[in-house]
Amino acid sequence: MGSLKHYRAFQIDPDGRVFGCVNLVCDDDEQAKREAAALVLVHRIELWRLDRRIAKFNAPPDVVRQ
Repeated sequence: MGSLKHYRAFQIDPDGRVFGCVNLVCDDDEQAKREAAALVLVHRIELWRLDRRIAKFNAPPDVVRQ
């Protein structure tokens, strides 16, 4: 059994500024990506572990246009 890893999913506004953060504790990068992708509702999400960006998830195009 591996050790759990800590990640942060940053919420990014349309101007590129961070306005929120969700802490995630996951088994690996793939689980963290799935959980971070589920957080995308209106704003972009960037998933980080320490000083390394793991993934970026954009808001759906129809939401961005509004």
